[in-house]
Amino acid sequence: MPFSRTRTGCFTCREDGYKCDEQKPFCGRCTRLRKTCKGYGVRLKWQAPQGVPKSKTSRNKQQQRSSSGAKAVSTSSSEFSSLVVRPDPSCIVPTDANSMNRYLLNHWSTTLATMVSMVSAPQNPFLVHLTPMISHSTALRAVLCSIAACHLAILRHEDSLHTLATRHRLVAVSSLRQTIQTESPELSLATILMLQVSERLFTMDSGVDHLSGAKAIISQGSVNMRNDSSTSFLLGLCSYHDILASVSRGTSPVFEFNGKFPIEGMESMKELTSVLRIASLNALDQSDDVMSDVEHTVQAYIHAAFIYLHRVWHNEGAPHFSAMKHTRSCLAHLSLVPVDSPLVSAQVWPLWTAGCESTDQDQRQFVRVRVDSMYEARHLPSLRRIKQDIEEVWKIKDEQRNLIGVDNVDCIKAILRTRQREADLA
Repeated sequence: MPFSRTRTGCFTCREDGYKCDEQKPFCGRCTRLRKTCKGYGVRLKWQAPQGVPKSKTSRNKQQQRSSSGAKAVSTSSSEFSSLVVRPDPSCIVPTDANSMNRYLLNHWSTTLATMVSMVSAPQNPFLVHLTPMISHSTALRAVLCSIAACHLAILRHEDSLHTLATRHRLVAVSSLRQTIQTESPELSLATILMLQVSERLFTMDSGVDHLSGAKAIISQGSVNMRNDSSTSFLLGLCSYHDILASVSRGTSPVFEFNGKFPIEGMESMKELTSVLRIASLNALDQSDDVMSDVEHTVQAYIHAAFIYLHRVWHNEGAPHFSAMKHTRSCLAHLSLVPVDSPLVSAQVWPLWTAGCESTDQDQRQFVRVRVDSMYEARHLPSLRRIKQDIEEVWKIKDEQRNLIGVDNVDCIKAILRTRQREADLA
């Protein structure tokens, strides 16, 4: 029976003109026919490189978008965000990229970028700001290919993709040296930050202090002097990971945060950038049934910040009625955000903080199920390690409470001591 071309299925079925069952992460038709399922979501179409033939229709459209059609990928950040979606994947990579690299970068653009951002496409800043940089930086292109290969290796259970991810990562690190010496500081900063994201998401303990490398580039001044949206995004991303890393290390942030770096351009999410700043916020005076995912996430951070204050600043043992109240409220707000919401990418720290503090078995079971659901939706190894770490903290806290009636366990230090590494809170 004939049917019209679907607009909601995977890109492979949409291109073939077949109905898609929309199974995740790979649809049933592609799996059955052993075809490469190109995933779901939004594809961004960038200006075609100079010399590539274009049809009359596409040429007319391009002339309407920009008068500088002779320059390849040279439009501003604001222009990138307004371009028409649904491109040929080859438009986002150099023409000399092989088919596997195109496949990996397509997976980054259509799947992974939506998992690491709190903002949905097409406003997703990783797509708006990072993807256009691919054509200008071998190092950034390699690290994004490495991230995509890591994720696909998990989805497909293929060791060869892990090997490919390692190969791309080595290329990224070696190319970064040249990037720092010869290319713009924004490209170097973007590459370093994505190496940081990669290590956090895929639990790579390389021992490299990427944030200090980012600080060295920023301290040169040329990045701070640029007042454009891409630079603001990179500085905000750097600040965000620096603060979360400082919490997981139990040390001060590498950067002196002044509150001016926006997090992914979202005014309503600025509260997420500092534990201490969040702790001073007043609760939003809104009922749960009218609160958005953003507001529930902010509320979860506020309650998690109060738990943090009780445990770290006041050194109050558990169980403590005030900390228990904030634990209940934090988990309640998290439960009201669907697990497929983009905001879930920012909820690891409050879930960790409230989860470690919980003593009630129902609360603990909610934390287990929540982390499992987050993993099933995203397949990021860091989530499995978070669950293991929370279980380890519960074991240590329960043993101490059984001995002396209360616990004074520092959850972060407990993981540093027992696991010999930081907790993955990003």
